[in-house]
Amino acid sequence: RLWNTPAEFADEMVDGFVAAHPRYVRKISGGVVRRAVSPEGQVALVVGGGSGHYPAFGGLVGPGLAHGAAMGNLFASPSTQQVLSVARAADNGGGVFLSYGNYAGDVLNFDAAQERLRAEGIACETVTVTDDVASAPLAERHKRRGIAGDLTVFRAAGAASAAGYPLG
Repeated sequence: RLWNTPAEFADEMVDGFVAAHPRYVRKISGGVVRRAVSPEGQVALVVGGGSGHYPAFGGLVGPGLAHGAAMGNLFASPSTQQVLSVARAADNGGGVFLSYGNYAGDVLNFDAAQERLRAEGIACETVTVTDDVASAPLAERHKRRGIAGDLTVFRAAGAASAAGYPLG
């Protein structure tokens, strides 16, 4: 058995991931953020989704990639509060760029977090990844999920942030 209790699986996975990579990430409520502080004014890329496919999403946190990852329970979207917690911890004055796959819970909770961050005066934009052409026909492309394309979008956004591109 690779886990202790099913109810604690996601939290224990995050604990193990952080224990294995303490130089790169630190645990916060809702997920992980980079251990190193990003330059002041740099856009913070926050990604996320449900737990269960590891090392995603925590494994996408690091230089040239994400500043933080909101990690929900097993195959469940992170809550709005989890996304907010990670976004606030990752932000260093440059605003927050949220990116995630096109799943109902992710869309609901990341969009709600975006609204709350904006209400707090934190600039925030989102990009929903919809690359899975097999999940919906062209006429319903708004229903397409985000699968492998997540990595490409997250990498491009992380590179833009590292290069100093602004949020807008």
